Amino acid sequence: MLPWNNKFLESRGSLKPKTIFYGSDGQDVKTVTREIAKSFISSVDNKDYSNCELEDIASHNFYFLKKDPEKNNIPIAELRAPRDFLSLGSSSKRMLFIQGGEDIRIDGYNSLLKVAEDSGDDTYIIIATNDLSSIPSTIKSRFHLSRIPKPSVKEVKGYLSEKSLSLSSDAIGFLSENPKELEVGLEEAVKKMEKYETFLKKKDIQSKDRKEISDFTDYLIYMQKLNISSKARTSLKNLGELMDVKKSIDLPNNLSLDVIKLRINSCL
Repeated sequence: MLPWNNKFLESRGSLKPKTIFYGSDGQDVKTVTREIAKSFISSVDNKDYSNCELEDIASHNFYFLKKDPEKNNIPIAELRAPRDFLSLGSSSKRMLFIQGGEDIRIDGYNSLLKVAEDSGDDTYIIIATNDLSSIPSTIKSRFHLSRIPKPSVKEVKGYLSEKSLSLSSDAIGFLSENPKELEVGLEEAVKKMEKYETFLKKKDIQSKDRKEISDFTDYLIYMQKLNISSKARTSLKNLGELMDVKKSIDLPNNLSLDVIKLRINSCL
């Protein structure tokens, strides 16, 4: 786990029975809150779940809820089971953990609201989200809000410098300002940046992966912004082109990869 996440886990204090953990893009809410959930249920069941995935934990004191990747949200029908779980009597603590609070619609939250209000301090409802604004105010007003802080650029740079990585200063700067890139693991993040450096060196994008090309465009946008003060005219022209390309990649009726790559290559 990344050091700033460990720092948060060590300093957060005791877990409140009704808590929403939140953060913006760049904050590893998912990994951090999953560790909190595993620690809690391990103490309740007196078992070590530290090496388990939440999806694999079979405990009558724990219910894990997240969106099916094939669906756009968590439908209200899928909230009946966790609602019944919360309504059952129990002699021990128990937890409903919702990963992706932004995936529940308002009608779904309304169905959970009464259960949340009626449950005691031994019933823990934990919601993790990267979009606090998507959570209804009726829920937020009844829950403790805990913000997972985004690491500072200095903090991330210090971590990367300790690893003695053979990356360019631009690559290290990009990772420092975009710590979410490190969520896949340091080794994978380094491989990704090295591939970007190869694209730049050869002035050619050797990829057929749309997401990879989109992510590389983000890196190029970052680099053009750095060059604005020294190469204003060229950088502003390239920046406008790259931002337009970025929008086109994300559109449903977007350009072909070959056209996108040609436009990006013109900026290298």
